[in-house]
Amino acid sequence: MRVIDVEYINDCMRDDLSFVFRCEEIFHDKIGKASVRILERRKDHPVVLITGPSGSGKTTTAMRLKDYLTNLDVPVRMLSMDNFFLPVDERPPEAEDWESPYCVDWNWLNEAVRTLKDGDEAEIPQYDFKTSSRKDPVKMQGDKDALIIVEGIHMLNPIIFDKLKDIATGVYVAPRTRVVTPGDRVLRPEQIRIARRMIRDYQSRGRSLKETVLMAKSVDAGEMQHITPYKENAIVHIDTFHDYELCILAEYIHEIPEAMETLDAQFIKENRLEELIRTTNVLKPLRTAYIPKDSIVREFIGGSRYIY
Repeated sequence: MRVIDVEYINDCMRDDLSFVFRCEEIFHDKIGKASVRILERRKDHPVVLITGPSGSGKTTTAMRLKDYLTNLDVPVRMLSMDNFFLPVDERPPEAEDWESPYCVDWNWLNEAVRTLKDGDEAEIPQYDFKTSSRKDPVKMQGDKDALIIVEGIHMLNPIIFDKLKDIATGVYVAPRTRVVTPGDRVLRPEQIRIARRMIRDYQSRGRSLKETVLMAKSVDAGEMQHITPYKENAIVHIDTFHDYELCILAEYIHEIPEAMETLDAQFIKENRLEELIRTTNVLKPLRTAYIPKDSIVREFIGGSRYIY
């Protein structure tokens, strides 16, 4: 498990442009290595199942893998688990909340994947999160030579993985790097993911930072129950942490007018955010000008060339 410290990050920030580009090159190499492993297994395992907890960057990782493979003239079909959500009125009793894998129509997903693999045309549902209902499905043409990439938080859960493991390569993505802060404390990956979600939800979903932190309890509980236990089903693991990202996340947190008013000392302590806030206070800030449009960081701060 990789460990860096705040002093190292601030030292690298002396040349912030080079720092950003170097981090992006490192992640590009990770995508390349993952692609090699996927292609090695391609003949018998043409399906790629990508998962990771909320805030892991799995959607951008899936799109980056698609771009990389397409540049190698490998045909790719991409599916999102989110489109296979069941309408609320069709969900079984086990679907207690949005973090439950029972919210998903796994039979339709399994059928769509195998239809595309066989080179036939599949109907793909479209889910409307505003109305919690389905829109008219769209058609997708399969290709026997294509890799089929499916991303979603439950893709390695046995409910679906056991149906596809004979033809699939599992990929688990999440920030894994630990950051040592002043006083030899450690900022853990789950706190980095909370920081990512705080910015994303404020920027694009209209939630206050406090609302996102409070929701994190349910999100994290769902992760421990439905996601983390099954990451061993992955053959490929990708650390999505970018060494510069805390600098830009710190800038965004402190630019949000209600940030520190909402996150008072008592709330920060109760929700174990002390190290995150303390770290953002000692890092050199970084704005977005240098961040590539296909960066994972863009998934959370906005300005990505990808549509989420």
